[in-house]
Amino acid sequence: MTAPARTPPSPAIARAGSSRPPSLADWVWAAAAAAALLPLTLVEIFAAARLPHDGGWLVATLTLYAVLHVTIALRRRWLRATLAVASVSMFGLVIASLPGMPIDAVLLPSSLCFLVIVFTAAASDDRLADVASIVVGLVGAAMMTAVSVPWAPTAGPGELIALAGFLVASVGAAWALGRYRRESRRKLAAQEVAREQAAEIRLQADRAAVADERRRIGRELHDVISHSLAVMVAQAEAARVLQGRDDARSRAAVVQVVETGRAAMTDMRGLLGVLAEPTAVRATASAHAPVPPPREPSPGLDDVAALVERAAGPHRSVVLSSSGAQGPVSPGVALAAYRVIQESLTNTLRHTRPPTSSAVRLTWGDDELTVAVTDDGVPTVPDAASHPGGAGRGIRGMHDRVEHVGGRFESRPREGGGWLTIATFPLTPEESRD
Repeated sequence: MTAPARTPPSPAIARAGSSRPPSLADWVWAAAAAAALLPLTLVEIFAAARLPHDGGWLVATLTLYAVLHVTIALRRRWLRATLAVASVSMFGLVIASLPGMPIDAVLLPSSLCFLVIVFTAAASDDRLADVASIVVGLVGAAMMTAVSVPWAPTAGPGELIALAGFLVASVGAAWALGRYRRESRRKLAAQEVAREQAAEIRLQADRAAVADERRRIGRELHDVISHSLAVMVAQAEAARVLQGRDDARSRAAVVQVVETGRAAMTDMRGLLGVLAEPTAVRATASAHAPVPPPREPSPGLDDVAALVERAAGPHRSVVLSSSGAQGPVSPGVALAAYRVIQESLTNTLRHTRPPTSSAVRLTWGDDELTVAVTDDGVPTVPDAASHPGGAGRGIRGMHDRVEHVGGRFESRPREGGGWLTIATFPLTPEESRD
């Protein structure tokens, strides 16, 4: 059973899927950030605080940094909310760094947690959070630079510019890395979709090839069965008429019926084997049995003489002639020419009353092979649509075969009675004809 093709989720579904409870990885990230940044921050805070005078400032600052660290674990679950909470916490730390406070708290190591929030917002598919993170980050960098000026009264303009540049660059780098992560994820998703589409296209091409093969087998079965049955009926009728009058010719007609039937059975087994071949191959591979023998090659121009001989019979004469120097032909052209001759002779046997005289002529040119089949038969039904040139499956099949190999086809009544079929084939097969 073929697995159904997967379709990529829509952006709305992707955003909904990202709002999941905090995973173990989120808590690990939060713990890692706390382990790396929080000790240094605590050391700086407790060293600067003058207890009990700065007790309120100490509690407020510790609370803000605790909230900032917790937002790292919750940022994927509630992105907009954590971005807002982290922004408010950073604003609170700016207030806690105003002149008169124990220390410039906003520049302590734990402030780097805000960059993690900026990165996550930029990497998300939430456009509002993406834009808000870079805007809030740049505004926060300006505010952090502004409150740092009173803490460095001896610093020159260059140092303050360097600080501002460092803060802006940090926010910009976090935001740019998040955008890069998002684009990389989208690129991978697009590549996955492209691979699925390519697989679907290959599947459709395989199905089209199977359908073409089935149509080809249908045409082959039509040609084999209709020709063989027409020949067998004609020979059996001849044997019945000659019985008691010319026993030798009657027995020869019966032998011809048997040989035609056997040849038809062989052709049908080969064609039906194409349909059963994949199953047979799998069964043989699993049972380690010998591989079935290869099918007989398709008929070609070398088999036309035997085809003409089988189509001939009492009151049904068929003459084969050839002119010009015979050249090489592709297997497709050879098979198409054989089938045109076979179907034309079959139409004569099926749609005309004996006696008939048919002629098969092969004309070899420098770059073309012309196959002409004529007969002088009288239709069994006066209606022209029931004659060999009617819009039956045989005529359409011959037309399709000839055009498939790059040839030209014509089938029409002859002046003075009978039917004419002409097919012209290229001797040099064109590339990429299929």
